[in-house]
Amino acid sequence: MTPRVRVVDRLLTALLGAALVALALLVLDWRFGVVGSYADSLTTSSADSVLGTTWWPWALAAGTVVLGLLGLVWLLAHLRRPGPSDQRLDASDPTGRLTADLGSVASATASRFATLAPVTGARGTTERRGRHSVLVVHGHVDPAAAPSTLVEAAETCAAEVAGAFPDDDVRLRVLLDAPRRRRLGRRTDRVRVR
Repeated sequence: MTPRVRVVDRLLTALLGAALVALALLVLDWRFGVVGSYADSLTTSSADSVLGTTWWPWALAAGTVVLGLLGLVWLLAHLRRPGPSDQRLDASDPTGRLTADLGSVASATASRFATLAPVTGARGTTERRGRHSVLVVHGHVDPAAAPSTLVEAAETCAAEVAGAFPDDDVRLRVLLDAPRRRRLGRRTDRVRVR
């Protein structure tokens, strides 16, 4: 999610929250009459006259379409955009352009990390952070893993990425999740004796 989308999300959430709090306070005041005095009964005659007009169904349809389009734009803004697919190398010159396939490099880095560290389900993706391309390695930590082993593996992979891309345009990020839980009903090697 881009920083601009994040700011808009937080602003709209704050506005919606403030509107709901104001509505709740209005309902409480209507019930207990602390601040103002309100009518004991509501009349819907003005709403009935609006609903009976010929333009109301068209206005409702137009409003529904506009809200649907806004919702679609909001959803599309939250889709994860694919990271950069390739990186131009410094060895490029007017006679030719050299590029590295970052998707393949991310997958290879994830495989390398999985051989160095006790992780499961290691996979690599790419993303853009400012002017830098970032290789992201995702995985699940083995329950018996020592933290020092994980740190050493991450440092080794980061040094290898830095050696492959010495211009510092490509960086490495390692994201490790908790160990995967065993599914209920799966067979285990444990034996129960009663």
